[in-house]
Amino acid sequence: MANIAPFRALRYDPQRVSLSQVVTQPYDKISPDMQRKYYAASPYNLVRVILGQTHPGDNSQQNVYARAAASFHDWRRQGIFLQDAEPSLYVYSQRFSMPNAKVEAERRAFIALGRVEDYPAGVVFRHEQTLAKPKADRLDLLRATLHR
Repeated sequence: MANIAPFRALRYDPQRVSLSQVVTQPYDKISPDMQRKYYAASPYNLVRVILGQTHPGDNSQQNVYARAAASFHDWRRQGIFLQDAEPSLYVYSQRFSMPNAKVEAERRAFIALGRVEDYPAGVVFRHEQTLAKPKADRLDLLRATLHR
C-alpha cells in the first residue's frame, strides 16, 4: 500500500494575478508559439518555471533552470503565491473528451505527498511510458527550484 501524506500547497494569489493569465498546458504540450503567448500574458505565467526560454549565452550557471528557480523564489517573496495554512489532500476532477468519442469522460483523483518506491515493489505504478531525456529535464528543474 502506498504511504501518502497531506501537504501545504502553493497557489497563485487571485488578488495579485488573474488566474487566466498564469496557468498553462502541461509543459510537454506547449508549442513554441504557445510559449511566446504565455510569456506575453503575464510576468508571472507558470511557463517561466516549467518551460522557460533558452538564451544564446546559456551555460551551466545561467540557463533555463536558474531562471526558473529565480522566478519561482522571487514570486514567493513577492507574495504571488500563497501557501495553504493546513496540510491537505487535494481532490480534483477533470472532464474531457477522447478523440472520436461522443461522450464526455471524467477522471477523479487526488494529489498528496508520496513515498518514493521502486516500481518493482508494486506500490507505485507508472501512468505512462516515460523517456530518459524528459525525466532528466524535470529532475534538473526540480533540483534547481529546490536548492535556493
